Amino acid sequence: MINSILRFLFVALLLLGVSQTELYGQSTLGVAWDIPGDIDSANTQLQQFHELGISILEIDSPPTSEVWNQIDSLGFNIYGNLNINFPITHTFAQPDSSLVTQIEKNATSYLSQSSVKAIGLFNYGSVYNPAFWKAAVSFAEKIKQAKKLDLYHRSRATPLTDSSVVSFSIVDVPVTPKNFDSLPVSPTNTDSYFYYDPSNQMKPFVRPFKSFVLAVNQSKNNTIFVDSGWLLMMIEEHPQFTDILQSLSSKSEMVFPLPNENIPTPDNTALPMVLLLLVWGTVALHYNSSPLYRKSLFRYFTAHKFFIDDIFKRLIRSPVPAIIIILQNALLLSISTFAIFSILLSPIGQQAFFYHFPRISIVGNSPMSIFLWTFLLVSLLSFLSIIWLYISHKKIKSFTQIATVFAWPLQLNFLFCTGAITFFLASGSGSATLFTILALLLFLISYIFTALDISRFVRSKTKYLFKTIIPYTIIIAGLLGWLFTYDQWMDAVTLALNLT
Repeated sequence: MINSILRFLFVALLLLGVSQTELYGQSTLGVAWDIPGDIDSANTQLQQFHELGISILEIDSPPTSEVWNQIDSLGFNIYGNLNINFPITHTFAQPDSSLVTQIEKNATSYLSQSSVKAIGLFNYGSVYNPAFWKAAVSFAEKIKQAKKLDLYHRSRATPLTDSSVVSFSIVDVPVTPKNFDSLPVSPTNTDSYFYYDPSNQMKPFVRPFKSFVLAVNQSKNNTIFVDSGWLLMMIEEHPQFTDILQSLSSKSEMVFPLPNENIPTPDNTALPMVLLLLVWGTVALHYNSSPLYRKSLFRYFTAHKFFIDDIFKRLIRSPVPAIIIILQNALLLSISTFAIFSILLSPIGQQAFFYHFPRISIVGNSPMSIFLWTFLLVSLLSFLSIIWLYISHKKIKSFTQIATVFAWPLQLNFLFCTGAITFFLASGSGSATLFTILALLLFLISYIFTALDISRFVRSKTKYLFKTIIPYTIIIAGLLGWLFTYDQWMDAVTLALNLT
């Protein structure tokens, strides 16, 4: 009986040791290679990759014949990426000539090389949309007819794949200060392909990479891809990193010595809070320096009829308070949209958004472009609305009267936008989005409030409303309806939101 128990314990320990070896030592290493323009540099890097145990190279453009020869001599397997980024249904359903030329040129070059084992059809596409796969299948079939190769795509999070189009996906795993201890990787029993995608804050550190390796090694037969620039930087800064990579691709137990590292703490950008405090500072300064503003601040809400009569009958108003409030409102809405864009769209989602709408990118692919566009559009629409109301009312001879009535309800956005930014800093995306929508809605209907107040001083109220509110409502409703029914716009926005 005792011998049976001892034999059972021995076998259990042996199996545990085998499972641990399998868990930590069966990774295939690949590099997403940014090919240097200089042939000597390219050959030197290839030799480095070979010595590190790298067996797969992913490239996004065909190299020169000399580099191809070096690749073949060192025995690399090549995954040739067609470099089609952020495609939507329209991309494949109605391709332009430049896209077709790019696919034909790169695919022909890849298919002519024996070292090419797979072709990447696209990167970060609308894989959740069945219509997208239907549009892409014709391109996949043409490549497969030329040569029997596996096709794949780059994706984020759970790999959604149509097996009739592609054979597998390389899952991009974002690693940030918030998630590096609990990466969103689900174990599988099939061949798995993962790409290590650290944020700029995490790139210099070894510990996040270890967390990534431990997470993906829960799956059997996994292939790990890293960026070539990051890999070369890590080898230079951490000499022990060479041993780490070599242990990953060997059958020995994983070697992962960790230096003493201080991982940065997750934090949201401080810009929205700084700008919010600046706006509230201008509110306090305006309140203290303007007796007229101080006396009238709450009168629009507490004694509305008296406030309107005071403006249109006594003409005691200065344009300065109205201009200040309009600019404060524009700045607050800009801060809120900046915050919402930052919290709803991941960095790669922001890249996808600006890829499809490059004209919006004023200062690069960053939320600051959204901030500037919002400020410009809100300011412009505010002053155009005042001009429209002024022209439509024959008896009013002062812009100041209309500007004051238009600006005063916008002060509610001090509260809405403050709420939006507060929830943004607390990572409350749903509440931040709700307060921002309320602030934008208040801005849009402030024109209607103003027109209704002014209509009290016209002979024909109906005629005045037909000049102001009705065409304004039709224009706004038409623009919103077009945005929400224009498939190409909605597909691009949906893609950006799904790239979390």
